[in-house]
Amino acid sequence: MKITIITATRNNATTIADTIESVLQQTHPDIEHIIIDGASNDGSVDIINRYATLHPDKIKFISEPDSGVYQAINKGIRLSSGEVIGTLHGNDTFSDTTVLAEIGKAMSKPDTQLIYGDVHFTAIGSDKVTRRYSSKNFNLDMLKMGIAPPHPSLYLKREIFDRYGLYKEDYLIGADFDMFLRLLLIHRIKGTYLPIDMVKMTTGGLSTQLYHRLFTNNREKIRALKENSISFSYFSLLKRYLYTPK
Repeated sequence: MKITIITATRNNATTIADTIESVLQQTHPDIEHIIIDGASNDGSVDIINRYATLHPDKIKFISEPDSGVYQAINKGIRLSSGEVIGTLHGNDTFSDTTVLAEIGKAMSKPDTQLIYGDVHFTAIGSDKVTRRYSSKNFNLDMLKMGIAPPHPSLYLKREIFDRYGLYKEDYLIGADFDMFLRLLLIHRIKGTYLPIDMVKMTTGGLSTQLYHRLFTNNREKIRALKENSISFSYFSLLKRYLYTPK
């Protein structure tokens, strides 16, 4: 089973090599790594080109301007040839070399179309865990509170994208929440929790910046709930700030 990893990146010269190495070190035997660079100007392109030249059988790479992370991910999906698709952003790494092997094993079951798991956060250049985000206790009602599994832990069979569409590109940071709503609540795709820590995420990305966490995140989650005709209360959305995923 081929797994495609899509990395959307822009100006991540200090971390992109670690991201690529993290994919190359995975024990799963059939991996395709598609790197979509948003016209970086910090030396990232040279680093990625070097890896793509060394591993032409595993790495596909394009660098060009885009409208944001979701357009970049969609480009990667269209270029992909894997039966299973997931993401690993340009400042993140896998938590262990066996993550994709575990995902491949779970996805090999014929009734498994969508899986999600756990992640943890660190500062750039540090291995000290600052926060853990587990999906162990996730249930569908939580989506109406604005709570979803972490996007870097989401893996889908390619046929799901073919059937239900790609990410909405006019969201800044909320198209992954919209995707969870569409697949899990609207189309009733069964999600399977895989109890492993999949990704080491570094703080400082767009979705972890305070303004976007407090304002853009809420605005886009409300938009997604309304566009998908899902009933919710503003009080319930506020209650999610009291929720600690463990």
